[in-house]
Amino acid sequence: MLTPFDRLSDTSRIWVYQADRPLTADEQSEILENTLNFISKWAAHGQDLQAAATIRYNQILIIGADESFNMASGCSIDSSVHFVQQLGDRFSIDFFDRMKLGFLINETVKIMPLSEIKASIERQEIDKDSLFFQNTITAKKELEGNWLVKAGESWLKRYFNVHESV
Repeated sequence: MLTPFDRLSDTSRIWVYQADRPLTADEQSEILENTLNFISKWAAHGQDLQAAATIRYNQILIIGADESFNMASGCSIDSSVHFVQQLGDRFSIDFFDRMKLGFLINETVKIMPLSEIKASIERQEIDKDSLFFQNTITAKKELEGNWLVKAGESWLKRYFNVHESV
């Protein structure tokens, strides 16, 4: 059952899919339309899921399900992952590369390979105050305060501690 994203309860479960590149306005429109169509039929063991989707920062697809209505099952989650994989194939986008990290720099998402973090710190492209997308959050309430955090307050802090001690 489709619902507006802002009407999902704060305890709703979410899945964050960061695209490896910015989406054009046409791609965003088509991806959101396809996702909302998928969600309108999304079910767990034959029971409708109350769900929603949104695209943030022209690059991040977020799908949410209010599990106080019906719990998402393993099979229903698998079907949503498969759906996002199909979107990626259709639009030549990788939504699943967890080795690429997202930072918000000048209101734009900058994707950076994990292997380049140390060099980016040395070049001062990012620092401990740079805003980092913590895409492993699992509840809608975490979008406010726990999703976009200072890199030095995330699991990336170890890179800054090493850099500062050198």
